[in-house]
Amino acid sequence: MAAQAEPSLLVDYAPVMLWQAGPDRVRSFFNQPWLDFTGRPLEAELGFGWIEGVHPEDRVRCEQAYLQGFTARVPFTVDFRLRRHDGAWRWLLETARPLCQDGQFIGFLGSCVDITDMRQALEERRRALAERELLLAELHHRVKNNAQATTSFLGLQASRATNPEVAAALRGAATRVMLATLVQDRMFRIAENAMIDLGAELLATARSALDVVGRPGLTLEHEIEPGLLMPVSQATPLALIVNELVVNAARHAFPEHHIGTIRLVLRRPAPGLGELVVADDGIGLPEAQRRNTPQGCLGLHLVPRLARQAHASLRLEAGGGTTATLRFACG
Repeated sequence: MAAQAEPSLLVDYAPVMLWQAGPDRVRSFFNQPWLDFTGRPLEAELGFGWIEGVHPEDRVRCEQAYLQGFTARVPFTVDFRLRRHDGAWRWLLETARPLCQDGQFIGFLGSCVDITDMRQALEERRRALAERELLLAELHHRVKNNAQATTSFLGLQASRATNPEVAAALRGAATRVMLATLVQDRMFRIAENAMIDLGAELLATARSALDVVGRPGLTLEHEIEPGLLMPVSQATPLALIVNELVVNAARHAFPEHHIGTIRLVLRRPAPGLGELVVADDGIGLPEAQRRNTPQGCLGLHLVPRLARQAHASLRLEAGGGTTATLRFACG
């Protein structure tokens, strides 16, 4: 049978700093790793001597956690700086638990680990993230300003164009840039790794698109299944798709100021599968546009590309209007 080390030897070879205190809060024991860390003799640490090594800025907080734990006789955790034997201040994480013997409270046993390197790494990461957020905010601001300038330029050119088709194309491009900027602006305000409520975002996008187009006589109906969450990176191209489909329907599906309805549907047809439908009851698509030929409108060229970015399948159907159906994986 293998020889077993004495308990006192195990305590001194433990990879953590240990201490023990009686019910009166007086510390009566420190293991060798604690003494090696502080470089002080055991006699100097016993009782309340150990508190002399705690950083002055952390001392009150440390004592309060210590007192509250003993008073309530519940486990407690506190972080503080302790002076090392070389004079350096190191952050420790202290965890203590009450000790009971025969049902009687006899004090606390505590352990400390050095977390300085971890705190420094976290602080460096926080600083890097803050710098990144600042850079992204500045980049977003510049892109937004450039998009607004582009929209204004296209609108100005449209007002000066003598060819009606050219003017309409320029106005359409200006609208497309503006609506895409609105989507990007909303998405930018959400953390990159956050999950977004897809239904709320797509509904806001559809309403904005219809408002911007300013086409009277059109009604937006919606059927949104709640709780469908999606990463921003996947939600953004889906929102841009809704932009394009709603604008296309408002401009081309209802000629001569006909009234009509655009319908937005978001649902889960099966576990792990999302389905987005944008449908209208307008005149439907000509065959050339259904085949996405160069003669088709620009929006129907963009939608398949955006669908690929969203990892979604796309199906366009015409008959009593136009229906675009996208299916994609979702949580």
